[in-house]
Amino acid sequence: MPIKVSLLAAVLSAAVVLGSITSGAAGDTTQQTPASAAVLAQLQTILLGQAALHGDPTPTRTLAVATSSHAAEGLLSPGSHDGQAPVPAYLLCAKGTFDFGGLSAPRGFHPTGQAPTTLCLVVLAQGLGVTGLSLGQHYPVLRTLGTVQDLNVQPVLSAAVLAQLRTVLLTQAQGTGDPNPTRLRMVATTYGAALSVVAPGQGVDSDTTPVFVLVASGHFRSPFGLPPTPGRPRTAPPPVGTLWVIVPQTGGGLLSDGGSARAPDLGKLGSVQPL
Repeated sequence: MPIKVSLLAAVLSAAVVLGSITSGAAGDTTQQTPASAAVLAQLQTILLGQAALHGDPTPTRTLAVATSSHAAEGLLSPGSHDGQAPVPAYLLCAKGTFDFGGLSAPRGFHPTGQAPTTLCLVVLAQGLGVTGLSLGQHYPVLRTLGTVQDLNVQPVLSAAVLAQLRTVLLTQAQGTGDPNPTRLRMVATTYGAALSVVAPGQGVDSDTTPVFVLVASGHFRSPFGLPPTPGRPRTAPPPVGTLWVIVPQTGGGLLSDGGSARAPDLGKLGSVQPL
């Protein structure tokens, strides 16, 4: 049941008061079973990926509600469903500063007005396929459709996994000049969102690979420092106070690491856990 959403439709939806309940949505309000923790993690990855594609990889107020496709579509845009039978779906929404990148527009059309601050997706419960997208200024009242769930949840890690992550961070710290770092901490997120916080100069990355970001405080050499050239000694860079390491949640080694003078704001990525 694909729903074709063009840039023009997304722009027009910005003028709709998304919090209103329409007669179409009101006629289809059967509540669905809330998503499990595993599904919430998948939905968060989907939402973060779309948010990054539209200019903001670290959105806030990432929420979901289990509902039907008709109810979700009707809340976002009155009368928008295509007449097919409703199916179980999730409505996902986020706050941020978004753009219209990735959407096609008619020739000669140029969006005007304020940048969208709300991104919403309709995701089918079976297969988790995205069938609708809306960019606008108003955050919809999701509780009218069912139980609202926070997508920004951190996985519950076993003591063994936490110990492995701690070992990875300590090993990297020792290799960069400080065998006794302090304030070891971590957060689960996606690779694109992680880079946007720990290395914002690299720009927006829409990579949705699930990762752990590990951070420690201390006195570290730059992991990217080049060895001195023979005959032309290279001045060592000053130590930095923060070391960060990104590893995939599925294992397989480091994806990226680096140092910075200031600690990154991991709170943008989720609830920070000590290691």
